[in-house]
Amino acid sequence: MQTPSVKTGKGAGVEHLVTALVARRYYLDGQTKSQIADELGVSRFKVARILETAVRDGIVRISIDIPPEVDLDLSQKLEQRFGLRQVLVVRTEEDGTLDAMRRMLGRACASLLAGRLSGTDLLGVSWGRTLHALTDVLPPLPHAGVVQMVGSVPTADLNIHSLELVRRLSERTGGTTYPLYVPMILDHVDTAASLRAVDHVAATLNRFPDITCALVGIGAWQPDGSSVRAALPLPIVDHLDRAGAVADMCSTVLNADGDVIGADTLPPRCIAITTAQLRAIPDVIALAGGSGKTRAIAATARAGLIHRLITDTAAATALLDP
Repeated sequence: MQTPSVKTGKGAGVEHLVTALVARRYYLDGQTKSQIADELGVSRFKVARILETAVRDGIVRISIDIPPEVDLDLSQKLEQRFGLRQVLVVRTEEDGTLDAMRRMLGRACASLLAGRLSGTDLLGVSWGRTLHALTDVLPPLPHAGVVQMVGSVPTADLNIHSLELVRRLSERTGGTTYPLYVPMILDHVDTAASLRAVDHVAATLNRFPDITCALVGIGAWQPDGSSVRAALPLPIVDHLDRAGAVADMCSTVLNADGDVIGADTLPPRCIAITTAQLRAIPDVIALAGGSGKTRAIAATARAGLIHRLITDTAAATALLDP
């Protein structure tokens, strides 16, 4: 890349020196534009123009260190297609295993979280195999509380469950943990209502409105893609199948257009964050990959339930197909 030339001569040299001084104060010393303006006796807008000149003339060179495993082009295209705040598309091997893909998505999310969380955050967590892969690579995180957003979901893998995920995350943040020592799905609506009223359960549910950042998995509504679907009675599954279910997130089930379905069927028998509460969270980060999750990812994005997405090349390529 050609470096822009810089004017020489007495006047240009002084101008260059002032520009370099302003750039140093702003980019290296961390001063604000107002602080620099006060020091030099100029307006804040003058400082802003000087900084623009510094970049334009090559006095300041900004480079973006993009991890080699992230496909920036696909990431930007997905952001534009679905109007998401941020997408990270992780390059995965075509013949790689699902476990390998989940570990790579987990590493990408660990990096994002390390830079995203602060001590003022309350982190909400759903559950999923990819989220568990994240906990194996998490660095120490800022001192944030961790809230379990769904009760335990039955799974054949006893090492993967909501409580263990919350425990591992809270170890990395050192913050207060708000667990749910109850199942997510109950056989009867009355049983679910009774459990919600239990003190230790209500204490966690009452923290849902305070969640500032959430990690969620996305279930593909099919026999081998959704543990929620597998845990439900067959009449409810049949009802949601007929309604066009393609995705589940926490206690929310969606059709291909991103419309919520079964709102009067599933949530009443669940102990989990509601759709309205999920929508109120300022920053929802979803982890989901594999071509089998394509329709489910698209549905959650269309529903406006997620702000950031971490996925893989197979899912991203399928999502961008016309």
